[in-house]
Amino acid sequence: MDQIAITQKIGHSPYWRQARRFADASLNLGPEAAPLTLYYCYLNATKALLVTKGVAASDSHGIHGDRPEDAKNMLANEQVNFKSGGILPGLCRHFGEYEEKASYNLKDILWNIPFIHRSFRLTFRSSKELFIPLEKARYVVKPKSSEAYFEAEVLPRFSDLRSLTSIPSSFECYDEGDVKMVRRKKPFRWYSGKAKAPTKRRAIERLKRYHSTTRRAVVHISGNRDLWYLKRTYATNSVGHRHTLILMFAAMHRLSELSRYDPAGFDRHLAGQANWLLTEFIENSADQFVDQIATEITGCQFWPRVSDLLCNCDLVHAS
Repeated sequence: MDQIAITQKIGHSPYWRQARRFADASLNLGPEAAPLTLYYCYLNATKALLVTKGVAASDSHGIHGDRPEDAKNMLANEQVNFKSGGILPGLCRHFGEYEEKASYNLKDILWNIPFIHRSFRLTFRSSKELFIPLEKARYVVKPKSSEAYFEAEVLPRFSDLRSLTSIPSSFECYDEGDVKMVRRKKPFRWYSGKAKAPTKRRAIERLKRYHSTTRRAVVHISGNRDLWYLKRTYATNSVGHRHTLILMFAAMHRLSELSRYDPAGFDRHLAGQANWLLTEFIENSADQFVDQIATEITGCQFWPRVSDLLCNCDLVHAS
């Protein structure tokens, strides 16, 4: 099925239509209540992805949260528990993550989400910077060779050795003139010259596999101009290997639980230290989540905002 047919198909999906309705409802709700409808938007958009990709998953959500009895009202005490079956584990399998029954805290999850990282670090000033901004992220082929690899320029402000000491072990730094570059150590095999169609198809499949592993370390923020980042690795970051979509799903689920079952506790979060951070996440995550889900489904890059994406999935796209 070609990409345009896929976008048209998803536009008619009952899960996608429900996701749109929940997103529309969220626009009229404050941060105290919006997590309820936003989470069901994310849940149904994820179901649309799993159905389209043929990933089997039970109807359970596959996640639950709690806070230890008598624990202080802090994000670090909000536990998020991944189960072994359901929608969230299906999403994990889609991204090649097969770890079961993992437990994290909400603070660590939010630390690993790129588009709220600035507000996170201003909220928790002792937290480490996780993301190195990149420019001109691209795949290149070595001259007179069939070897290809991912590379990108590092913004000058982050190009000192101290900033680059914690990059993933699968990447390396090098200088290209006055520009600091990063690239994956491991190349993949492309094709050269006037290759036949089967050779090109096999090369594209190798690129897809290579790209899926590259995206474990290279993350982005959706917008009119997508921003790309290399994610640092820290031994203390238990959530670091998780895909951003998985983290957004998990965080919104926990906030929806608090909104439903512990509104007084949620209100204390919103009135406390994490007010700006949580508000930023609640107000801006839908654009990021739906954009990335739509891209996963179709293989296309989308430019409209979330309301347009949910309303008409084949509005504007580029392969």
